[in-house]
Amino acid sequence: MRPVVLVIAGHDPTGGAGIQADIEAIHAAGGHAVTLVTALTVQDTTGVQRFLITPAELLQQQAEVLLADIRPQAVKLGMLGHPDIVEVVKSVLDRLPDIPVVLDPVLSSNLSGHLADAALPHALLALLPRTTLLTPNTLELEQLLQGHTLNHLFDLGVDHVLITGGHRPGSTLINELHHAEGCLWRSEITRLPGEFHGSGCTLASACAIGLAQGLSTLDAVQRAQQYTTGTLQLAHIPGRGQFIPWR
Repeated sequence: MRPVVLVIAGHDPTGGAGIQADIEAIHAAGGHAVTLVTALTVQDTTGVQRFLITPAELLQQQAEVLLADIRPQAVKLGMLGHPDIVEVVKSVLDRLPDIPVVLDPVLSSNLSGHLADAALPHALLALLPRTTLLTPNTLELEQLLQGHTLNHLFDLGVDHVLITGGHRPGSTLINELHHAEGCLWRSEITRLPGEFHGSGCTLASACAIGLAQGLSTLDAVQRAQQYTTGTLQLAHIPGRGQFIPWR
């Protein structure tokens, strides 16, 4: 039986990021994705123009109906967009104790568009006690830390933090997996030429299906990075903008 991952995230009509990226990455590793769509976005491969958050009441109702039928083995959180959605997510996680949760704190798009209410970074901190793996890029990490050190996130309850280095300049992309005792794993990858859309979603979802399949966090992260690198090496350009991973 395929392990099930519940994905709570936004929709990207280009298919590069968001729910479609999550579904593809989970399916590629032998899992099945069930989804709650938090937002519709107006965007293409060159930029984000606007987004519309799903009404919290509707999302709550969909979650209740879905979870009455299907029990996932892991949860992947992507674009939540607004503190009201975080409250729905908290109620969902309360119904799913003791299963791994991957939180990709989507706060903006690398297509130069904001994808979150200004209050969202602070609201996301309430999810950390249930978060197995947090996967921020360096810009998102700064917004979450709000001047604190990385230990602040562990004090709030997160188990592991995978810091992705795609937004750092340089020819080498550095990713680091941390836990409360320090850096658990570090990788250095030669940066591929071009700009990519959806690499973070791909990586986080690949981690989530690994955890759903029973891998340790370290093993799930290492396998997910290998997979994500492969999707970027085969990436294509369907439009006028960024490369999209070939999942």
